[in-house]
Amino acid sequence: MLPNGVMNAEDVARYLHLGKNTVYQLAKTGQLASYHVGRKLRFTLEDVEAYVASTRQSSEGAILQPPFSKPTPQTQAAQSAKPVSQSGAQSISDAAAFGKLPGNAFVLAGGDAMADLIASNLNAIGMPVTRLVRGSYTALVNLYAGDADAAVVHLYDQRANSYNIPYVRSLAPGASVVVFRLYGRRVGFIVQAGNPKGLTTWGSLLRDGVQLSNRTKGSGARVLLDEKLRALEARSEQIEGYDSHATVATGAIARVSSGLADVAIGTERESRREANVEFVPLQTEWVDLVVAKTPRTRPAIRRLTELFASPRFAQDLRVLEPCDPSKLGTVIYES
Repeated sequence: MLPNGVMNAEDVARYLHLGKNTVYQLAKTGQLASYHVGRKLRFTLEDVEAYVASTRQSSEGAILQPPFSKPTPQTQAAQSAKPVSQSGAQSISDAAAFGKLPGNAFVLAGGDAMADLIASNLNAIGMPVTRLVRGSYTALVNLYAGDADAAVVHLYDQRANSYNIPYVRSLAPGASVVVFRLYGRRVGFIVQAGNPKGLTTWGSLLRDGVQLSNRTKGSGARVLLDEKLRALEARSEQIEGYDSHATVATGAIARVSSGLADVAIGTERESRREANVEFVPLQTEWVDLVVAKTPRTRPAIRRLTELFASPRFAQDLRVLEPCDPSKLGTVIYES
């Protein structure tokens, strides 16, 4: 990568796992912003990340198959799910939108790969599911607003030293919900190979010369970082790069891999999908499914309970390794 986040076609191809010819075609059609320096085509990392975000948003309602796994019959069947676009989704600030959902599909919000796995399996057994790709915080707000039937979340609360339930109580007050435990995984720092800055504790982010590659507000990684800063009584402006906003985890980690940043917050599985980085585990993170209890969702809750108990679904969870699915399907909260 060239200085100041400038990329050539080869850099972009490597970043997106595409061929160079595909990159040139994306630039030619205007799907990927670019500019010329003389006769040489150049891109900015911000524009590449914006392209990644746009493809993620435009594919809402489709199942986002992990790039490291082969398409399954369940995933192929799920492609018929009707999408709800960013612009088409009801506004959470519009009172008239509360409780009004598009069509008859079960609307599942969240950005975690587990949400895609659940959606593909439900679609495969004839239950239509629409995906809203959102960060955990926004997904839970969508559920409370009535724009989603369920949300896959991983939100850490420092005061309770626990995941998700404190946010269900605060962001969906008075809502009748059931919360299923999905799986646990290790979360921590994703650093450059060899960890040259010696980053092993949350306090080490406050050192001079440590450049963070941050995530957007509402993502589980951003919430975790902010909670840890509060526990340290530290200000966000003490961290270089705190105001950088990578829309997706791959964007944040790519900055570390390319040397533009020293550290990103992420999971062990995410670290394994990028070269030139290492993982520093800090704690176990729990991913849960919050489902609104309404007459509309009763059949879905029954099917979800059956799905989580099925050996086939347990086998499908291998695409999320390394993870701990030992408590899959356990009801950890109900109101």
